Amino acid sequence: MKSKMLWLIALFAGVVTITNAAFAHHGDAAYVNTPTVLKNAVVTEYDWMNPHSLIKVDFKDDAGKVQHWTMEIGSTPSMSLHGWSRTTMKPGDIITVYVYQTKTGLTVGRINKLVLADGTVLTDRDAATQSRYGASEKE
Repeated sequence: MKSKMLWLIALFAGVVTITNAAFAHHGDAAYVNTPTVLKNAVVTEYDWMNPHSLIKVDFKDDAGKVQHWTMEIGSTPSMSLHGWSRTTMKPGDIITVYVYQTKTGLTVGRINKLVLADGTVLTDRDAATQSRYGASEKE
């Protein structure tokens, strides 16, 4: 009986640990509420993968200092529905990115919108879905 009780406690602790990690992973608390705009950013890497694709860019700030940004978008199936693909961009492409930066100030964040050199606009959601960060986009 005692071993069954210990087993149930261990099982419960494991389930709580796993579900807490899953909810924490998808939380928005780590990001600021207003997007940072990176105009004329140069793509250095684009990794089309699950669970989140990554885009790395170099961006020159107002002082001319190069910042190395790493940003994520949603899963490949969800982003495909919004027009993204494995061939959306390549290293060397010049883009404009609207990114919700982490509150830590690191050059890391979640993309809200991306504008390709040809003017194509790609977002992380459809136009009918309000931003989960609550920010209005200003261009």
